[in-house]
Amino acid sequence: MKRSKKQSPQATKLIDHVKELQKRLLVSVVVLLVVGIGVYNFYGPILEFLRSPLGTPLYYTTPGGSFAFVMKICFMGALAISIPVLIYNLIMFVRPAFEAALPKRRVVLMTLASSVLAFAGAAFAFFLIVPGSLHFFAGFGQSGLSALISADSYLNFVTNVIITFIIVFQLPLLISFIDKVKPLKPQKLFKMEKWVILGSLVIALVVPFAFDATTSLFIAAPIVVLYNVSIVVVLAQHARARRIERVLERKRNVVSAIPSSSLALEAISYEDFVDEPAPTPSLFEPLPTFTEPQSVVTSPFTKGPVMDVKPRRSRPEQVQPAAWVHRVADPVALDPRARIISDVARRQTI
Repeated sequence: MKRSKKQSPQATKLIDHVKELQKRLLVSVVVLLVVGIGVYNFYGPILEFLRSPLGTPLYYTTPGGSFAFVMKICFMGALAISIPVLIYNLIMFVRPAFEAALPKRRVVLMTLASSVLAFAGAAFAFFLIVPGSLHFFAGFGQSGLSALISADSYLNFVTNVIITFIIVFQLPLLISFIDKVKPLKPQKLFKMEKWVILGSLVIALVVPFAFDATTSLFIAAPIVVLYNVSIVVVLAQHARARRIERVLERKRNVVSAIPSSSLALEAISYEDFVDEPAPTPSLFEPLPTFTEPQSVVTSPFTKGPVMDVKPRRSRPEQVQPAAWVHRVADPVALDPRARIISDVARRQTI
């Protein structure tokens, strides 16, 4: 027996998802390559900026260490600049599964909000967490023990800190999206805050770049603050949904208050009230003859007939101009300095 070449709907849907994933990945890779080539021209200032919290020279221990380090810097710079494009492609890839909760306008807003939160998280990590961690580790230096920090180790450390806080700062956006898919109860979110505080402290102790109390508090505090911001966002979304529901309810009440006879008019089209226009009679066709009786119009003041309204039974004669019109050569004499603007040409006399 020959197998049917028709693919099942599930297989077709899976193939479509794979093609969509390939297209999104291709676009993201091309953007990263193009931006990375541009960042390569500025890797010197970027290196000085990344090395500023450390304050000491960096070393590489392999022949190709310098090249690998420059390529990593270019990749990090391209990744930071291309964050909006990457987030947009990620949201558009998962959008078919949540199309009701992700209209096109909301996709754009989520992309902008996520990009802003990502940059805020990266700045918070680089300007607060990285210097605090480096200061804590440098405090354990002893005489006869010098630090020889490799470029790869330092870059990996900074990258891990930044990526961690980029993900942490997406918490409000994640909770608001979950609320759109499945509405959350603000009271329940308030009750869970104590567990969020406990979890943030655990995370601050587990991460490998925070061993002192100050850095741990700097890590735990944003998580608690962002969680409360998420609750405010959920409350705002619920308030907006209630306002929309009240507007719709008022519209339904107005429609229900209209009598049924008025509602029935909606089913009648405008053409049902308008008769077909009568054709315009030609000048060469005789006018129709009316057989209605003569009608008399009476005045309420004189209590008598005012005018007889009689139907016309013949075509009216063409009105001929009076004879004296042709005899008038120049009926109006004007001052020669006067200018006359008119669209009627004066009759020429013979």
